[in-house]
Amino acid sequence: MLTQADVDKYLPAFHPLERLDAADPISFGMYATPEYYLEFRYEHDKALKDAKNVIAKAGKEFAALFGRDYSAMVEGYKLEDAETVIVGMGSICGTVKDAIDDMRADGKKVGLLRIRVFRPFPSDDVAKFIKGAAQVKRIVVLDKNISLGAKGATALEVKDALYGSTIPVWNYILGLGGRDVRKKDIREIVALAEKGKGDQFYGLRKEVL
Repeated sequence: MLTQADVDKYLPAFHPLERLDAADPISFGMYATPEYYLEFRYEHDKALKDAKNVIAKAGKEFAALFGRDYSAMVEGYKLEDAETVIVGMGSICGTVKDAIDDMRADGKKVGLLRIRVFRPFPSDDVAKFIKGAAQVKRIVVLDKNISLGAKGATALEVKDALYGSTIPVWNYILGLGGRDVRKKDIREIVALAEKGKGDQFYGLRKEVL
């Protein structure tokens, strides 16, 4: 457990440029007129892409102080010989790791590629982990979101990162609204992917449709 003194060594002093004050109401927004909006968004996009180096630097500084390195944009778990690679991000990855351990005990070669930072999306890191692994037969992308009319946001990014690859990428939309996702669900999803059944909402209650 970090002490407050440790935290104060790492984080800069908190001096906000603006404060919310009911006595002095102001609005916050990223507004620009048409004459400037294109350039405004260009600079916004560039700043976000440049954040990759800032994230790595901050992660290394954190590691030097506290011994835990969070500088990587992605994290691999039992990927060395994985034939099925599950891609996910956030809290679901803890459940996925437990499910992978169970499946490994049953002889299934499954691994996890955890996306730690969504923007800027680590396309190069995803490609490096997966394109260079000849044994990978399928990719399972778990999305606790839906880009309506398309797929989950993570799946769209993964497909873009793996452009030109012949490895099938299957997307599963699940856990929306905080619905529980259990180890058995991960096992069932892997079984679906092995059968070539993907790009679907998982766990739909058909009786309410």
